[in-house]
Amino acid sequence: MPEWVSDLLTTMFFGPFYKAAEWIWNWVMGLCTGIITTSPQNFSADTWSFVADTLYPWSLAIGAACLNLFFIMGFLKAVSNFKENITLELCIESMVRLVAVNVLLHVGLPLIQTLFTMASQLAGQVFTIQAPEFFTGEQDTGSALFWWLFGFAYFVAAMVCAFLIFLTLYGRYIKLYLLTVLFPIAMPTLAGGRGLDESAKAWAKTFLSNVFEIVVIALTMAVASRIIGDAGLQQPGFAEYFDGFAQAMQSLVYMILMTSSVKGAAAFMNKALHL
Repeated sequence: MPEWVSDLLTTMFFGPFYKAAEWIWNWVMGLCTGIITTSPQNFSADTWSFVADTLYPWSLAIGAACLNLFFIMGFLKAVSNFKENITLELCIESMVRLVAVNVLLHVGLPLIQTLFTMASQLAGQVFTIQAPEFFTGEQDTGSALFWWLFGFAYFVAAMVCAFLIFLTLYGRYIKLYLLTVLFPIAMPTLAGGRGLDESAKAWAKTFLSNVFEIVVIALTMAVASRIIGDAGLQQPGFAEYFDGFAQAMQSLVYMILMTSSVKGAAAFMNKALHL
């Protein structure tokens, strides 16, 4: 290939698209690293203050009112069941549920904050990412061909994949803030006994799923980055002049598989742990 043609291709395609894709991916991965190791209390101090100081007391007042309502509903349900007798054991069980819900409402917010911190610190311990080698140091025919054919598509893929991962992590915090507000409303259903406590069970499963999802995502990114990084594309011996093409394709596959792994981490955890 004439030198002036190689320089032209490099100027037109390699430089802008490669540099832009590499910069966007590394920048967003840097943001994700900070998000993974940050608890909701520290992610947005203003939002957490609004949730804990304004919304949570409001929902706690609703929960306290609903506690008596669900306790009475559970008692009436037991009384109306003529197949079972009202026994001392049944009354003790109802009182234990009532006391347990009162304790949960009292310690709910500190307990939630403790679980937030635990999940963030655990994710920080397991999270490591092996960044892909985006491109070889030397340019060859394969690199020029790749950037001439797929340069813009590569840039778009890098941008979409990076921001899908970022939005997955970012959206988790919104759900955690909402779950914190809904805690005092869901827990009083436990006082109603079996059949009326489905809301509390659903909240607990959803909360645990979203809190510890970050740990599974951190594990997924740590494992997937190494698997994908070690699984080099096999090339025949005569393809030595196209190393750049193969390596660019491998980095593209890396970004796509990493994104699909992160997006599927929550579904995998819910299925594995039946959440």
